[in-house]
Amino acid sequence: MAPDLLRHPLPRSRRLLAARGLLPLPPADTLALLVALTADEDPEVARLASATIDAWPARDLAPLLRGKECAPAVLGHLADPSRPAAVLEALIENPATPGPAVAVLSGALGEPLVGRTLDNRRRVLECPAILDGVRRNPRAGTETLRVLREIETDFMGTRRAGYAVAPSSPAPAAPAASAAPAAPAASGAAARAGDAGVRDARARDVAAPKPPAEPEPEIPPQDLSLEGLPPDEEDRRRAIGTRLSSMPVREKIRYALFGTREVRAMLIADTNKEVARAVLRSPKMGDSEVESIAAMRTVGEEILREIGGSREWTKSYTTVHNLVRNPKTPVAVSQRLMFRLRNQDLGMMAHDRSLPDAVRHNAARLVKQRTRERNGS
Repeated sequence: MAPDLLRHPLPRSRRLLAARGLLPLPPADTLALLVALTADEDPEVARLASATIDAWPARDLAPLLRGKECAPAVLGHLADPSRPAAVLEALIENPATPGPAVAVLSGALGEPLVGRTLDNRRRVLECPAILDGVRRNPRAGTETLRVLREIETDFMGTRRAGYAVAPSSPAPAAPAASAAPAAPAASGAAARAGDAGVRDARARDVAAPKPPAEPEPEIPPQDLSLEGLPPDEEDRRRAIGTRLSSMPVREKIRYALFGTREVRAMLIADTNKEVARAVLRSPKMGDSEVESIAAMRTVGEEILREIGGSREWTKSYTTVHNLVRNPKTPVAVSQRLMFRLRNQDLGMMAHDRSLPDAVRHNAARLVKQRTRERNGS
């Protein structure tokens, strides 16, 4: 491995070769060695190593940064907002990228990348500075800021008082206090359902003040609050999935409409079509969430057809690209939308064996047609 080369002193001539990327090493090892040489005591070696990294084509660098074997030190070194979008996207997607490095990016990137810095909930929980960066970023869009507030409520409500949207309860360990941040959501949902029992309870509270009541058992959003779930992403998803699987359809629909983004991402693939459709009707649904759903291969064709038929949602190039690239998307929808894609994306789809033959062949045909028109033949 490349780091082993630096455990023993190398002559300057060898370090200069390595700094130019001329040693016969695999690309991943070459990148790790170059990052190490940027701190070389010889200024010329350090300068050459930095220049070699900067000249590395983004299309070749991005796959290396997505790799599981890529060292956090390499990922952190490359976390510079001035780098190409493909490199920045790879850095954000890799869970090994250090939180402080992502925090730097979250304060400087524009949409949609700044919104992607919030996708890894575990990293955000371990490094709240990412939230600070997004909050200070003047380029963060409305949807990203909404997701930020959702994370603050679901993750930070009682665990980190400094990030709470509402004032934190003085006794976070008490059951009533931990349920306090979720009480408005429960009341709002109950009011929409016209639950007379909740109105009676409110009247009694006004007449005789008492500690906050436990949320209605019929709609218990605190049961799915991320506050009480494991911080590990996979463990948390399993825990939420277990709770969702025990719910009746009527309650799932309520969570699809008013639950968190993470809950909606699971319910969109529910086997009950009404539950999945309710996710698309959620007032909390934003463009970035629709883009993610369009790429999911676990959702039903009806959901992808509905997204593809929406003029509002297909204004986003990413949504259109994800739909056409998704093998689950009905062929008729893909054929209608692929004319809006760039040649580079169509060329990749033409060689994607996971796509239906009709989609691949039409993508290749469209690229050839555009090439002939551009060449005037």
